[in-house]
Amino acid sequence: MTSATLRCRMILAGLLAWWLVLPSFCSGQQSIEEIQVEYELGFGGEFKRGVWIPVQAEVMNNGDSEFKGQFIVEAEDVDGIPVIYTNESQKFTLAAGASVSVAQYIKVGRLPWRVETGILDRSTEKYVDQKLFDRAAGGNRKATSYFVLQLGKGLPISRSRLQSSFSANADLVELSLIQFDEFEKLPHHWIGYEAIDLIVLPTASSGILDQLKVTQAQALRDWVYQGGRLILFAGKEVARVAAEDSPLSDLVPGKITGTVDQWNTSGLENYGNAQQRLFLSPEKNPLARLEVTDGRVLLRDQENAQALHPLIVRSVRGFGMVVYVAFDIDVPPLDDWNSSSRVLEKLIAVGRNAGEEDDSLAGSGVNYAGYQDLSGQLRSQLEKFESVTPVQFVWIAVLLAFFVLIIGPLDFYLLSKLDRFHWTWGTFPAAVILIAVIVVMMSHTLPADSPQMNQLHIVDIDAVTGTVRGTDYLALYSPEIDAFDVKLETKAMAQNNSIPPVEKQFVTTGWHGLPGTGLGALGRASFQTYINHEYQVDTAVTELQSIPVQHGGTKSIRSRWSGKMEVETQPELYADPISGALRGTLTNPFDFDLFEVEIVFDGKVYPIGRTFRAGESVDIFDISDQSQGVDNYYSRYQAGSSKGKRRRWSAMEESTQRIVRQMMFNQSIGGAKYTGLINRYEEFHDLSHVLSYNRAVLVARTSQGNSEYVVDGDSDVALESGKNFYRVVFKVNAAP
Repeated sequence: MTSATLRCRMILAGLLAWWLVLPSFCSGQQSIEEIQVEYELGFGGEFKRGVWIPVQAEVMNNGDSEFKGQFIVEAEDVDGIPVIYTNESQKFTLAAGASVSVAQYIKVGRLPWRVETGILDRSTEKYVDQKLFDRAAGGNRKATSYFVLQLGKGLPISRSRLQSSFSANADLVELSLIQFDEFEKLPHHWIGYEAIDLIVLPTASSGILDQLKVTQAQALRDWVYQGGRLILFAGKEVARVAAEDSPLSDLVPGKITGTVDQWNTSGLENYGNAQQRLFLSPEKNPLARLEVTDGRVLLRDQENAQALHPLIVRSVRGFGMVVYVAFDIDVPPLDDWNSSSRVLEKLIAVGRNAGEEDDSLAGSGVNYAGYQDLSGQLRSQLEKFESVTPVQFVWIAVLLAFFVLIIGPLDFYLLSKLDRFHWTWGTFPAAVILIAVIVVMMSHTLPADSPQMNQLHIVDIDAVTGTVRGTDYLALYSPEIDAFDVKLETKAMAQNNSIPPVEKQFVTTGWHGLPGTGLGALGRASFQTYINHEYQVDTAVTELQSIPVQHGGTKSIRSRWSGKMEVETQPELYADPISGALRGTLTNPFDFDLFEVEIVFDGKVYPIGRTFRAGESVDIFDISDQSQGVDNYYSRYQAGSSKGKRRRWSAMEESTQRIVRQMMFNQSIGGAKYTGLINRYEEFHDLSHVLSYNRAVLVARTSQGNSEYVVDGDSDVALESGKNFYRVVFKVNAAP
C-alpha cells in the first residue's frame, strides 16, 4: 500500500468520523464521558424489599454545554413485573461544570430483585448513564427486618446482642444496624424513612444540625409524627434543637430552661451497670435542664429523693415516640465509657417497647396459610370476592381421582363386560374430552363477569397536634387479562354528610407486598413472570398507569398519606387519681354517625355502643362498669362480654374488621403469643404505645371516608366492599 493511498484512507476515515459526531454537536447532545453519575440505593446500600426506599443520584456535568436530564428508576414489583418510577420534579437542567443531587422513592419487589437507574437526556430521549443493582450488590433485607439507623459517628452498639434481644429467629426478624453520616443524602420526605424502624440521633459531635437542610429536618420530624421511633441526644446543642424556628423543637418533651455544667452521674452509672465511676467535664458534658410537660421520666440524675434533673424521658409525638436523652453520648468520656454500650442497648429496647411482644414465638416456617405476618392475612382477606368462587385444591384432587377412575378401573370393567377392549382407543379420548369440558365449564362459571374491587381506608387523627395519616388498600380482581389506571382521590362530599376536612400534604401510592416466602411473597425466589408488560408509577400525582392484572388474578395496591386538620370538639378527659380509670365526657367529633365505637385507654376498653350519633355525648363513668382489659375485650367471641370464652386466632377465617383491630393494638392484645403471626411489615398501625402516655384512642367504623380509589379499565370496575375506620387520639389531662 502506497503512502498516498494510506493518506487518502485516513482522510476518508476522518471525514466519516466527523460526519458521525456532527449531529451530536448540532443537537447539543453530550457524550457519555461528559456526564458522571454516582448512585446509592437505600441507606448506605441497605434497604428492605416491599417498602418505599430512597434512590440517590449525584450528577456532574463535565462538558462545555448545558445538559437537560431526567432521573428514571425501574424496579420489579412483587409479581416480577417491571415498574417505571417517574416524577416531573426529577427533570433538571445542569449548567456546564455544575452538579445536582436528585432522588426518587421506589419499592423493590421479589427475588431475584433488580433495580435499573439511569439519567435520560431529554433532548435525545436516550440514556447517557445507567447502572444495574441486583443481588450481586447485596444490601437487600427481608420486609420484616428491623432497621436501626444510627446517624453520625459510630457508637458502641452491638448488633449481635440486639439481634438476640429482638428475636431468637433471624429468619423472621433480622436486625440491621446502619451507621450513616452522609447527611446530605437523607430524605426530604418522611416516606423515605418507611424502611427505618428506629433512629439514634446524637447532636454534639456529628455536625448534623449544621448540615441538615430545613426540608430534611422537617421530614425527620414528620416521620416521627407519622409513627416513627427516635432516640434524641441533646445536651450541648439543646438550645439549637429546641429553638422556635427548628423543625425538631416539637420532639423535645418539655421546656428547656438552660444547661447544667455539673450534675450527678450516679443514676446513669446504675442504669448502665457501671463498674467504675464516670468523671465528666463541665465544658464538654453539659446536661439539658428540662421541665417535662408531656412525657414520662425514665431516669433521673440520682436514684433517691435528692434527684434534681431528668436524664431520659419517653414521650408520644403524634403517632410516634421520642426517647429524649438530656446528655450527649457521642463526646468524651461517654463515647469511650465501657458502659455506654449497655446504656444504648437499653435505650433502643425502650424505643421499641421491648418485652411487649416476642416475635420469636411465631412459627419458624411458613404456615399453611402462606404468610407469617398480619399484613399478609389482611391482604389475603381483601383479595376474597363473594362474586368469585376460588378453585379449591380438593376440587382438583377429586377431579384427578375421577379421571384416574374413568381411564382405569371403570374403563376396564365396562370393556370387559362388553368384551370390547379395543374400544379403549375411543373411550380414552372421550374421558379426556369429558374432563376438559368440566374444567372449561368451571373456568367460565366460577369467575365474575366483570372486574371487581375491595377497598379499605384507615384514617388516624391526633387531636392534640392536628396530625392526620391515612392508609388505603385496594384489592383489584380481573376475570381477563387487562390493564388498569389506579389513582387515589379525595372523596367528594356526600349530600347531608360532612367528611372531615383534611388538608392532604403528601400522598404516595404503589403496589402492596406480601412478606414471607409463600406463594407470591417477597421472599420467594422466582424467575418466571406471567405477564410481559410494564407499568408506570408517577410519584408526583400518585397514579399507577396501565397496571396489569392476569386472567382470574388479583393485584393489591396500598397508599399512604399525611395531612393536617383541626378537631374542634375536644373532650374533657382525665384519669381518676385513685383507680386510674378514664373519666370525663366524650362527644362525637364528627358530623356523621360512628359505628361499633370504643375508647381505649391505659390497657382498658370502654365500649360506647353500636352507634355513636353525630353530636352525641357520653359520660365515661356511665360505661365504666362495662370496661375490660384490651386483651380480654378483643379476644372474646362477643366484644364486651366477660363470660365469653377466649377465642383462638384463625390464620384463615378472621374477618377484615377483626384483623384491622388486631393490627391497631397488636401488642396490647397479645401480639404473636395470641395470633401466631408477627406484625412487622405494617407495624405503624399499632398504637399500643400511646395508651400508657396520657392518651385515649377513639376507634370506630364509618360509612364514609376521606379517600376513594378511582380505577379505569376497558370495563367498569364494580365496588364489592368498602370499609372505613377512624381512630382519634385524645390527650388525657391530670385529674381536676
